[in-house]
Amino acid sequence: MRNDMLRNFAQRAKRRLVGKENVPTMKIKVISNDDEEFRNKVEDLLSRDEVISNPMHYLIDDKIFSNMNEIERERYLLSTLDKFSRFREQIENAEHASSYNKFCM
Repeated sequence: MRNDMLRNFAQRAKRRLVGKENVPTMKIKVISNDDEEFRNKVEDLLSRDEVISNPMHYLIDDKIFSNMNEIERERYLLSTLDKFSRFREQIENAEHASSYNKFCM
């Protein structure tokens, strides 16, 4: 079900880029950039040995998501994906730096 939503969001975004659909003007900010709980979820996902095929399932807040309209859901998903990418990069860079410091003199 969520894959269908993501596919639909991507198709709508593509139509907006080529000018075939109106661009919504509303702005919504659901996620804070300095969210420690979200960062902990990302760290947990990255530390798992199993392959996580849909990290969004673990990262979105279903209560918030279920009360949103389609445009709000799209913005929420995209901002969550962006935030996940930034935190993942920060965590991986920190791990790389600590392993470098650990083995270099």
